[in-house]
Amino acid sequence: MMVKTESDTAMPRGRDGDDPVLLMLGVGRQLWGQEPGDAFVERLRSEALPAPPFIKPLENPERGLMEAVWHRIESHQGEEFRTRRGFPFTFEVDGSGIWFFREGRRINRKLSRTQVEAAVSRCPLASTTEIKDLMDYPYLFALLMDPRIRSTAW
Repeated sequence: MMVKTESDTAMPRGRDGDDPVLLMLGVGRQLWGQEPGDAFVERLRSEALPAPPFIKPLENPERGLMEAVWHRIESHQGEEFRTRRGFPFTFEVDGSGIWFFREGRRINRKLSRTQVEAAVSRCPLASTTEIKDLMDYPYLFALLMDPRIRSTAW
């Protein structure tokens, strides 16, 4: 019977420092020493993200429209809205973004005002696919196409 020794099963080794993966050993301690991983993920989910580069910000003439829409969004937070498929949801404005809630649970991404502005610049919308490149587009579509928010703007 032949017994394998540790040297038989070990990966062949080159010079120290040859393996880029092994060079990363211990890096995580420094990265996560300042902020735990869960806090990092929560911070990423709550921060406003810039709009995709192909979406231009609203020009000054449209700024008044966006301000009016944002004011209506703020005034209707906490009320029940329905997605195109009929699912109920609510939302809460938090600084320059919106948290959506479904069945009492918060959706794990904060929709930035920049994303809302990008969607408003495309209104009126016929379907959710027109804004599917934006975050939380089913909720955003339902929000913007609701008569309480769009009013007579589109």
